[in-house]
Amino acid sequence: MRTSVLLLLSALVGVGVLGAEPTGEELLAWALRHWDDVGAGRPEAVAAWFAPEAGVAFLGGPVDGFHYGGDVLQAWRAFFAAVPARGVALAGVTRAIPEARLVYGTLELATERGPVVVDSYLRFSPEGKILGADYVLVRGLGPAGPVVDGALGEGEYRSSVQDGGSGVALSWRNGLVVLYAALRSPGTGWVSAGFDPVNRMQGANYVIAAVTSSGLAIEDHFGSGTTSHRRDRREDVLRAAGTVSGGRTTVEFVIPLDSLDPEDKALVPGRTYTVLLAYHRSSTSFTTLHSARGSVRMTLEK
Repeated sequence: MRTSVLLLLSALVGVGVLGAEPTGEELLAWALRHWDDVGAGRPEAVAAWFAPEAGVAFLGGPVDGFHYGGDVLQAWRAFFAAVPARGVALAGVTRAIPEARLVYGTLELATERGPVVVDSYLRFSPEGKILGADYVLVRGLGPAGPVVDGALGEGEYRSSVQDGGSGVALSWRNGLVVLYAALRSPGTGWVSAGFDPVNRMQGANYVIAAVTSSGLAIEDHFGSGTTSHRRDRREDVLRAAGTVSGGRTTVEFVIPLDSLDPEDKALVPGRTYTVLLAYHRSSTSFTTLHSARGSVRMTLEK
């Protein structure tokens, strides 16, 4: 069935028109072809998708780290030496976001030793070249990368810092395309992070979340004033999960480093940013004023 979908998309889409913004169907077709090459274990074919200045980040697994330009092919050769892929299946949600030229999905790679599952995030140029790719190991080979399940495992995140004023802790790990983040608060109400504010709350890219009786509620907001924020017209949270245990709330989420949304802030690997943290002791209503707030500094890997 998956092969039929790929062939149909290939026939309908072909290659992108030079200079035109790709549609969701075009992005998905490119991603499926790229993932087919990954599933076949062909490093040269996989590396050929990347623009000359592009890079790939592996989070977890045998080639953990960032690889750019001419090192992309060597990184894929090392990956396939450890993960001799002999087929691929899509698992979970596969989504194309044309406004961000982004596609993401979960791949189950067949190997002689059993399946290896990875989350893949791809950012394309208008011409169909990969400008950045993140491959995050979920299971089947250690060590795993971050997994969005609402629980913090030992070593899951490379970096973590706690704000002394609010007691909220931020953990994170980034690739070249997305940021994995986790918030842990000392309460059972909502918790939030505001990335890269300009003046107090103004200009920050906010993610606010709460674990409610009906599940996780999470929204993408923008700092509209020095003491206010409002919901974005476009939601750019890709994955999220949360839990409440022992009177504490844990929320994990994935957002694009650059969603190309004017209501978001672009985050660049290698740079350091201020992050505003806040929470409420018990209320899950996003309109209830915080119980405490503070800020920390976050440096992204490169």
